Amino acid sequence: MTELDFDQERLEELLLGAAGTEFSDENRSELNAILKRSASARAFAARHLILDATLSDYLLSESVERSYAEKQESALGKIIRFPFQRRTWVAAAAAIALIVFSFQVLQNEPLDPSSKNDPIAVVHNANFIVPYLPGETFDMGDWIRFDQGRMMVRFRSGAKLAVEGPAAFQIVSDNGAEMILGRATIRVPGKIKGFTLDTPSERVVDLGTSFGVEVERGGATSIAVFEGEIELQGAQYAAGPQTLLAGASVRVEGGGGNPLEIPYDVADYLNTWQASFGVEVVEGDLRVSDPTERGKPGLVVDPDHLLLFPEREFVPLSKEFRVNAIEPGKYANKGRSRRIKQTFALERALHVDSYLLQFSPGAGDSDRESRRFVGSLRFDRPIVGLLLSKELLDDSDELLGLSGSEFEGTFRRGINSEDSVVLDADRRSLSISFDTYQGIDQIRVLVASSVE
Repeated sequence: MTELDFDQERLEELLLGAAGTEFSDENRSELNAILKRSASARAFAARHLILDATLSDYLLSESVERSYAEKQESALGKIIRFPFQRRTWVAAAAAIALIVFSFQVLQNEPLDPSSKNDPIAVVHNANFIVPYLPGETFDMGDWIRFDQGRMMVRFRSGAKLAVEGPAAFQIVSDNGAEMILGRATIRVPGKIKGFTLDTPSERVVDLGTSFGVEVERGGATSIAVFEGEIELQGAQYAAGPQTLLAGASVRVEGGGGNPLEIPYDVADYLNTWQASFGVEVVEGDLRVSDPTERGKPGLVVDPDHLLLFPEREFVPLSKEFRVNAIEPGKYANKGRSRRIKQTFALERALHVDSYLLQFSPGAGDSDRESRRFVGSLRFDRPIVGLLLSKELLDDSDELLGLSGSEFEGTFRRGINSEDSVVLDADRRSLSISFDTYQGIDQIRVLVASSVE
């Protein structure tokens, strides 16, 4: 890992003091100066805010046992090593939240591939088990190792590497890594190409794609291509590199040799697939669509779950773009909830990642009884808008939907009479309650892109 460019002990002292009434203007200026000049310091402070907010969410949640929150608090203490109690930190966090937020820390800091000052790679999200912090940066040659949990690293090129432990991998360039252990999803969105992943038995080069890789102890490597195509390179390919297309899966033993075709199965990669899209938590009657489903929203049938479909990424929107919801709160078509008949323009022009949330019971269910589905999810970036009406969904399909998506027959798009959506105050969490009867229910969630 890179060496810290700030005095961690002094920053902790200032953060703690910020909660008190005797925090001087001189100390406030010093705190601001540290946060302003050091991205690592901002990430350090922001990580603690996010961990505390996450812990509070779990303590208040009826769907998660208190024991889990206690484990998280224990892990929090081990990671931060703060010599003070959590309630003291909550006060300090509240006092500095606006300071940290003003610098747009963590995932919303831009990474410009043309800038030599930007880090080679940055941690984009990580669960509390992993000993790395969101916003933590890596240089060429740095190794990342952990025994359990998962994290996602974004490279300066824009490529995303989501890894599940036990794992060990090295940053070898701004568009490449070497993995000697672990299970990962690699996604190279947009026009980025050429990401290279070396394993003990294989070199994988993306040609504009997403794929999964599992490297076992001993070097045996399994590869599954989710989207697009990849190229396998190595001395064993006497006739030249071998190309694999979406839906193909191979395995190469630790000693090398020719790849052997194996059954295509995405089940083992679902955790890293989800993390690669910045979805940190999914609970209740909700799941993220798998790689075989992502490109077919409107056609995928699942009578037992709400499905979240990651759509297009880094889509530029003008500040005139209309949405049904911007502010935190409950949105529904009845009671005292905020109605969705009015629309709002975005507060500023920005880039977004789009997610389609859908329920589709399938054909032949027109006579089924009404059923309620309740779920929640949390992103690693702020939610900037919700599209909850059929009109706005229809108007945004061409811009935000994946190419080839089919939405004919989705006559119940948007929030219906018994549906509700709650955007939490943290702007990263969404709670959904759909009362389903027949047809396909859909809403669209817009999240700030990882790069702006």
